[in-house]
Amino acid sequence: MLDISKFAVSPTSTIILEDAEGDQLVNEKGEPISITVYGPGSKQYQKAQAVRNGAILECVRKGGKKLRVQEQLILDAEFLSGCTASFNGFSYKDLTAAEMFKAVYLDTSIGFIAEQVNKAIGDWANFTRGSVKN
Repeated sequence: MLDISKFAVSPTSTIILEDAEGDQLVNEKGEPISITVYGPGSKQYQKAQAVRNGAILECVRKGGKKLRVQEQLILDAEFLSGCTASFNGFSYKDLTAAEMFKAVYLDTSIGFIAEQVNKAIGDWANFTRGSVKN
């Protein structure tokens, strides 16, 4: 009998970043920069998703039909930050860890980064064993 657990996905995946034109982003050494994220099969993702769902439910309970744009941006940045394991090969201002993750995801001038991460993080195929996606 087939043991279905052999199809379990990896808890993380590394996303190679591209600029707004679709070209691979590289650091000053010419190395690709990337973000390692926790995927849908991980506890970190599930926790971040629960926080986001709770915030949406709270908005509905208060009579709101839809989050304001700024509220949605913050909620999305917090979700992505909660799912981020590391930034690889780049930094952001003088920030570190979760504070840096959230600031990058909130920075609309580099919004293509949050968009790439958001797209990749929702695709289970990106978390198959040994997967590195861009």
